Amino acid sequence: MKRRIDYSLNKTVHSSFSLMGHFSKFPRTKDILEGSTGTLTYHDGVAEVEMTPEITYTFGDDGAFFTVENEEDDIIYGYLEDGTYVRFNSFSTSYDVIHAPGFSVVRYRVSDLDFSKSEFKSDSHLTYDHILVTYDSLNEFGAFVVPELMKKEKSENPPFFIGGSEDFDVYLTYEWKQYGNRVNVSVKAQVELEIRIKRQNSKIDTFIKDFGAFLSVINNSTINATSVRYVDKDNNVLRTHLFVGPHTERNGKTNYSYGIDSDLNLETYKDKLEKIIDFILTKKDDQFDKLVQNYLYNIDNDLNLDSALINYVNSIDIYMNGRRYSDGTRIKKLFKKINFWLEQFPEKLYGLYFDKSKQLADDNKRDAFIQSLVDTRDYLTHFDKKNSPYLISDSDRVTYITQIRALIHIYILHTYGIPDNSIWNYHRHFIFDRIS
Repeated sequence: MKRRIDYSLNKTVHSSFSLMGHFSKFPRTKDILEGSTGTLTYHDGVAEVEMTPEITYTFGDDGAFFTVENEEDDIIYGYLEDGTYVRFNSFSTSYDVIHAPGFSVVRYRVSDLDFSKSEFKSDSHLTYDHILVTYDSLNEFGAFVVPELMKKEKSENPPFFIGGSEDFDVYLTYEWKQYGNRVNVSVKAQVELEIRIKRQNSKIDTFIKDFGAFLSVINNSTINATSVRYVDKDNNVLRTHLFVGPHTERNGKTNYSYGIDSDLNLETYKDKLEKIIDFILTKKDDQFDKLVQNYLYNIDNDLNLDSALINYVNSIDIYMNGRRYSDGTRIKKLFKKINFWLEQFPEKLYGLYFDKSKQLADDNKRDAFIQSLVDTRDYLTHFDKKNSPYLISDSDRVTYITQIRALIHIYILHTYGIPDNSIWNYHRHFIFDRIS
């Protein structure tokens, strides 16, 4: 375990270190040094902190003392042995407070925290020029958006503009190292998202989350934002924000090198990135956000087949809620919702799984596929339609789930604005079983 945080605060959720420090519910250095003492050990996105004595707060008319158990009771600040300040944004006591004659020990599990090189004050006093965000997999999916990277000196690598708004501009920024010898040379790029601030507001936090969702979709597995660094105009890092995700530990051990050759690598449609970023920044469809979140939830959780089928079908039902035909009539039945949803697919992508000549016409095979999903969903959810001839057998469940999952993925990619050729090339490799 390292005993020092580098001065640039260039830490991510995959870093590991252990430092002693002082802790208090007050942010001033003087108060922190007079508070509790203990050790903060950080790994896999979580800080385990043990300190003594316990930090308390008063409650009630009689001024009774209670242990600060989580952020709802109070915020905890710290000053570590290497001069770094820390703030616990989301935490809980992991064990009961240990009481012994003359002292008490409390342990915390911290899942969201900030590191700083100066005292924490109100966020309104934090003036920063730009933000650097790292994500799992971005190195491999974005490393070759600037193909001349290997030919330039580090100082000659300007950030690559990918979009923006009246509030901020967004770039991909690169740092790279060359490995090997005269015979074998390889280059490893560290790719970050740089957000240059025009006007500070909460839209920045929303964009960081939404861009992470976009990366998760093209990665086809949930990824983390591994650090958010706030930087001033002189390139001094003012603060780093680290927070754990549901797959932080797994992602730290994942090899994303397949992303370099993926048909969904950013390099294959870099000329479309500005439109994609504009869509992410300006989209007004909350139902699309729900479709994305439901899709990402389903691909990363070890759901059983029944649960997966229910969730995928329900995600389309939710997405199509309130949609209407061209004559203004509301689409009510789930069968019709799915059918109308499929009609919106580009012909080439629709043809990956169905007869594209029948996309807007009767198609017994497609209709049977939809009816099977609907009836099986209803059976699993309400125990309705148990005698339906369309119920999907256990042996066919994987094939149906694989197809509906792929269709949702295709639709999301297309809606983001990724070129249809890239989507088609990606998905044609995964079509092993078509439903007959």
